[in-house]
Amino acid sequence: MERILRSKEMAEIILLPVRHHSPACAYHVDRTIEELRPDVILVEGPDNADSLIPVMVHDQTKAPFAIYYSYHDQSGRISEDKERYKCYYPFLDYSPELAAFRAGKRLGIRTAFIDLPYGDILAASREGKGLRKEEEEKSNYNDDYLLSRNDYLRQLCERTGLRSFDEFWEKYFELNGMRDESKRWFDNLLVYCGLARENTPRESMEEDGCLAREAHMAKRIGEHARELAGTGGTVLAVTGGFHTPGLRALLAGEEEAARAEGKTGKVPEKDQGVYLMPYSMEAADALNGYASGMPFPGFYQKIWERAPESDAPYEDAVLDMVVASGKETRRREGYLSTYDEICACAMAKGLAELRGKREPGAYELQDAVLSSFVKGEYNLASDTPIRILRRLMTGNAVGALCPQADVPPILHDFRGECRRFGLKITSTLESESTLSIFSNPRHRQQSMFFNRMLYLDTAFAKKVKGPNLQLKKDRNLMREIWKYKWNAQVDAALIEVSVYGATIEEAAVSLVKEELKKELGAKESALLLTRVFEMGLQGQMQTVFSRVHQLMLADTDFYSMAEALKSLMMMEELETLYGSGLEFGELISIGCRKLIGLLPSMTRIKDEDLDPCMNAVKLLYRVTGRQGAEGRERDDYYDVLEKMTLDGEINAGLNGCVHGILYGSGRETAEKIEMVCRGYLSGTREQLFATAQFFRGLFFTARDLVFIGEQFLRMLDGFYGAVSEEEFLELLPKLRMAFAYFTPREIDRIAAMAAGIHGKGQRDILERQEVYPDWYAYGKELDAFVKGKMKWQTNRRF
Repeated sequence: MERILRSKEMAEIILLPVRHHSPACAYHVDRTIEELRPDVILVEGPDNADSLIPVMVHDQTKAPFAIYYSYHDQSGRISEDKERYKCYYPFLDYSPELAAFRAGKRLGIRTAFIDLPYGDILAASREGKGLRKEEEEKSNYNDDYLLSRNDYLRQLCERTGLRSFDEFWEKYFELNGMRDESKRWFDNLLVYCGLARENTPRESMEEDGCLAREAHMAKRIGEHARELAGTGGTVLAVTGGFHTPGLRALLAGEEEAARAEGKTGKVPEKDQGVYLMPYSMEAADALNGYASGMPFPGFYQKIWERAPESDAPYEDAVLDMVVASGKETRRREGYLSTYDEICACAMAKGLAELRGKREPGAYELQDAVLSSFVKGEYNLASDTPIRILRRLMTGNAVGALCPQADVPPILHDFRGECRRFGLKITSTLESESTLSIFSNPRHRQQSMFFNRMLYLDTAFAKKVKGPNLQLKKDRNLMREIWKYKWNAQVDAALIEVSVYGATIEEAAVSLVKEELKKELGAKESALLLTRVFEMGLQGQMQTVFSRVHQLMLADTDFYSMAEALKSLMMMEELETLYGSGLEFGELISIGCRKLIGLLPSMTRIKDEDLDPCMNAVKLLYRVTGRQGAEGRERDDYYDVLEKMTLDGEINAGLNGCVHGILYGSGRETAEKIEMVCRGYLSGTREQLFATAQFFRGLFFTARDLVFIGEQFLRMLDGFYGAVSEEEFLELLPKLRMAFAYFTPREIDRIAAMAAGIHGKGQRDILERQEVYPDWYAYGKELDAFVKGKMKWQTNRRF
């Protein structure tokens, strides 16, 4: 530990360096506070979270939990994009910071946070550095990377023969840590932290806000020390070990605080949020993405619980883990024996002795299970024991907050809804729920809740089967299958949207209103209506419906209009099931008329746009023929199609699609279509190549033409004969796409008709008389190979 003495101006200051989530650190922090009985305990952490400390140390609050920080950069202090930022500050039972707070409560000592608020840390950090690292999925307040990742550390691990910093830390600070005298233990840690800091460039500390934070912490520590000046009191500060040498230099006057702090400014306090939330060991595991502290929280929780009464807590924990993973492996795979477990325990002890460790730790446990439980080669098929052990070492505990915890009302609503529907949120395991949404009112309500959580982007539930109105798939299904899973990010997402309402429904309604203010097209607004449909937001349906009406009148994008019309048709079909109470007829007519008006502009589309365009043309055929449609709509539709065919530069595929619809309506004969086909065949080389695309569009809407007599098939046969082998191979991909609209049975029928044109039957095709030269060469080579094998087997036998 580091002592800074000031007799007149300041009280005595003691700096305790720690590593986040270290059982040994927590043990020595607790013991040091018990021995020193300081007047105030200060802890690294944004100081706008002081109001949460009483809840954190409440008897009914159970770790793991986390402080959730958010910042909405409405003033543009961080970037012009005015983005939203968030981070987590997790606490486990053996977190040194929590141990300090709990000791303060037990001994009646005042406690406080002393670090910069989260938004100010962001302002002090350079883009892409520190808490502004874009590549990190989770942003974690107390990241130990400056303490655990540098050239000095890499060399240290190499010279000590250890594989990682975590193994190095466990060997030299954890395994013997709880038996050391506290002052000696902290002194050893301080030496390591000082060397790690000396090997870190000052620029790195400046650009991730480290120096600004230290200046603020030094300032806060000094304020508390001045309050106690002349009283003989003591100020104890618990901070990350990397910061301790910097704080000592600032507090001892060896470095100017102004230089360290830099020009960070202050971000608006109203834009910052801070809440306490339950967390899970799974989320706190360093190997699952959490960047700070030690991995294997389940394993080290056992160490923390056993340390007070056991002389060998690590050895006991290893035994527990070996037995538990062996039992689970035996249940799943059936091959593991008790002897294998005995061998694993013996190997863990042997490895510890070989590596100079007093007891086997987490890494000896993993190596022993790998060697004793995995039979044969270690691969995906044999890694079950390791996966089981990994899960046990991670742990599955989920924290809880006391009733006095100040959380947004939306979290209470979420938990109430989960209780109402019997959903499991006391573990992080994934569960499944099957809902009969059209026959069971309760199931429909649960589906609406799941859809609202999905819309709020909470990652709580996902639909794996059932009608999907956004993708317009599986509309005939009557049941939904959902998978849901609670984790800490669910609460974080709900806290983030809590500004939009006190309940899940209110937040969803507010976000729908926000989305309506954006510049939407007809397609996006219709998709929003389908989401409101699924969420059962009855009060918003008419509002969104009216907005769709406005946007469809204004939108001139053909594809956007087509997708909107498709969504409206689908919702009209499902109206009796979902019961929205909306009248879609007039809106569908508006979309239909607009789309018909836009059709002539689509004649010269590119080939890559052919599929959506043909789908839109076919959709109009359905819409104009629906029950209740105005008779004039279909006539106008056919008139426009006929005019499109007169455009000499119409896309060949679209031309085929249009002719197919006109043929199906009776406005064109098969002879007329054959004449158009022959026009392509007898035209330029470019037109000849467009024939395959014409067939693709024609078969999309009128594939029955092929089966009417032999005339059309003979024309196809003539087309194949008119192109060379090289040209045929070039056209083959498009021809495959054209014939993809036929069923396998129809393909067989076409093949039989084509063979009949040439006077051939199925037997003639399957039993060929002539043999191609390459077939003959392959058969000869195969015969020689088989004869050689048979001769070798005969010689071997005799």
